[in-house]
Amino acid sequence: MSHEIDPRVDKTRRRLRQALITLLQTQKVENISVRQLTTTAAVTRGTFYLHYKDKPDFIDQALNDLVTELFAEAIVTVSIEEVITNPADPLRRVQVFSLTKALSYIDQHAEAFRTLLLDQSQLAVSRRLQQQLTQWMQRFYCDFEDQFADLEVPVSIQIAYYVSSTLGLVTDWLANDMMYTPRYLTKCLKKMHHLMTVGNISFTDFFVQ
Repeated sequence: MSHEIDPRVDKTRRRLRQALITLLQTQKVENISVRQLTTTAAVTRGTFYLHYKDKPDFIDQALNDLVTELFAEAIVTVSIEEVITNPADPLRRVQVFSLTKALSYIDQHAEAFRTLLLDQSQLAVSRRLQQQLTQWMQRFYCDFEDQFADLEVPVSIQIAYYVSSTLGLVTDWLANDMMYTPRYLTKCLKKMHHLMTVGNISFTDFFVQ
């Protein structure tokens, strides 16, 4: 969500989103009414319709806000020297994906992500995450296209591999009661990425601690 949003509006939207997550733990989305949402969130129906056209509009925006907030936390701007060794332009800045920040955000909103990714997969939150991560990785590739390692594998396949493996690991982490801390899981991921490091820049460099 925009940082310029009225704090009162932001609070109302978050309360409604939390109400949705709470109700989804016992009901299918099609069985949840606007009245249930507003009662659970302790807001009026008038307030609900002031912000959303109808229930589908609310659900779409609520899920989009959750995913957008995750990437707002996880995408960080760092010095190029943190990505590659001896860069041609050491003052250059680049946007990369912080695994620690992403996993910490998911940890803080574990109830929501566990419900949406494990119990209510029909809402396709996983697909929203895939699309966002894919777009950021494509942007990373465009920034370094002339320096990228030639693996003789189409870029689209490389991106699909990293996206599916990363989100698959997150889903497995949630399914197994998040037995590892975000920091430890990040270290494990970076170790595995290190095993795939090549001489030139590659998508392993997009994921940082």
